[in-house]
Amino acid sequence: MAAGRSLPCDDEFLCAICLDVLCQPASTPCGHNYCKACITGYWDSRGLAHCPICKEVFAGRPQLQVNTKFRDMLEHFKSMRAAAAADEIPVGPGEVPCDICVGPKLKAQKTCLACLASYCEGHLEPHLRVAGLRKHKLSEPVSNLEDRVCGRHDKMLELFCEPDQVCICFMCLKDDHVAHQAVPLEQAHREKTAELRAATSGLKMMEKVKSSSVKDIKGSMQRSKVESDSDVSSINAFFSALAASLKCRQAELIQAIQEKQEAAEAEAAGRVAVLEQEVAGLRRRRSKMEQLLQTKDHLRLLRRWPSLQMPAHSEDLFAPEPERLSDNGPQFYAGIVRDAVARMEKAVNNEMELLFHEVRLSGSCEALKHATAAEDPIEDLIFRSMPKPEEHLRMIQRQHAVDVRMSKCDFSPGFVVSEDGTRLSFLEDVRFCLPEVPNGESQPPVVLATEGYSSGRFYYEVQVRGLDNFWVGVVNPAVSKKGRWILASYMNSWGCFDASHLKKLSLKRKPEKVGVFVDCDTREVCFYDVDAKTLIYSIAGCRFNGESLVDFFTRLMTSDDSNHRPKLYPVFSIFGSHSSSELVITPVSPGP
Repeated sequence: MAAGRSLPCDDEFLCAICLDVLCQPASTPCGHNYCKACITGYWDSRGLAHCPICKEVFAGRPQLQVNTKFRDMLEHFKSMRAAAAADEIPVGPGEVPCDICVGPKLKAQKTCLACLASYCEGHLEPHLRVAGLRKHKLSEPVSNLEDRVCGRHDKMLELFCEPDQVCICFMCLKDDHVAHQAVPLEQAHREKTAELRAATSGLKMMEKVKSSSVKDIKGSMQRSKVESDSDVSSINAFFSALAASLKCRQAELIQAIQEKQEAAEAEAAGRVAVLEQEVAGLRRRRSKMEQLLQTKDHLRLLRRWPSLQMPAHSEDLFAPEPERLSDNGPQFYAGIVRDAVARMEKAVNNEMELLFHEVRLSGSCEALKHATAAEDPIEDLIFRSMPKPEEHLRMIQRQHAVDVRMSKCDFSPGFVVSEDGTRLSFLEDVRFCLPEVPNGESQPPVVLATEGYSSGRFYYEVQVRGLDNFWVGVVNPAVSKKGRWILASYMNSWGCFDASHLKKLSLKRKPEKVGVFVDCDTREVCFYDVDAKTLIYSIAGCRFNGESLVDFFTRLMTSDDSNHRPKLYPVFSIFGSHSSSELVITPVSPGP
């Protein structure tokens, strides 16, 4: 405050000896003031009475008295300085300090844009009182004044260049921005503030939308978690029931083995008892015979001989040993169980892989997609991390690949099958003509695989690079032409057909390697482009044995299906191509 600057100077009330505010002030004959204790001690240490300031020597040691009036003035000065100090505001963190204050900095109240300095309330007083300084432009306190000065002209930045979107000084209008439209900083500030308000309003709306989406997503996730917990609980119950069923069947199997063992032991015990009785009778008869052999009385031996003769059924005693008891030890049953468990484990693993695949492909994020449908398209990338289509093919390759070989005994004349059964080509200078439409009466010569499949799933791959005309698929030889499911290429025209339908295909790229997948249980045949990892075509509801679906399910419900399952054989054919054309069965490689 201004009153703080009207206080007397502190130097007027300082002792020249202790350099502190006078205490019990005493005046020397020359008119200088000192603390009474300070001047007395000074004279005692010097042995000479003189003034420390003016060096005037006194004839005798003056009798000093406390200047009571001056002391009262000091007390009044101290009280005024305490009151002024209470009104001063020290600068705090992040506040602009006064550039004039020496020692503890006070908080600046204004910044002079002409002086390029900030002033506290006391040091600002001349700018409010002096006429020349009152013309200076004052602003709210600002820091880093050097950033507000043009580095080229050393002038305050007071204009805003709209074309270049930079702050400039008046001198810049005559140099680099001579033809540019410039407005005062205040006007530019108002315009930018309006733009910021509009942007802020838009951000608030976006924030509201995002917050609503967050709420919807959290709600969806909460519901999903409840459903997931319910699913997990049900799955645990299913697997617990399966484990309990297996445990029960295990107990039944062990009980059956133990009962069989007990029956075998009982049968063995009965046989042992009979044989032991027979051995005892034979031992007694042999003893009597040995005693009779030792007698020398001829008459006695001849008389007793009829009673010791072997009975009529004695020949049974030397007959072959009766059939031995079953020697099916623990290792016999363990081997059977081990093989059965291995088959069950393989089947369970296959089913689990299918389950994992279906879970990964399930639309668990659909609710999230709907919740964020109103947001920017960029945010849709969050939901594009769904499993890739090639995962299904990779799973099939890992789980169901089989080793297929062409039969070297059952193929049409004119074909050549390699020794390992993996390559099919023409005899030299032999080519087959193009076949008629697949539904017609004729078909090209074909080569079957050595092994057929009647259940489960199997998959194999064939390289067709460079072939314009070929057949690949599966057939049921027992159903003649009605039992074929083929992917065919006719002069770069593609088709897929079964017994009664032809589906013309339009492919974006010509496959160089074809994968064939057959599910005998679901009656489905699929053809894949292995290199592109895409599905070419799928045939569902195949009549592998020529019967209808109704007949198929009726037979499943009324009889044993194992004796009626047809055998499907991989089939291959090339025709109408160059004599050097070759179809190759390749090993299945799932890749990473």
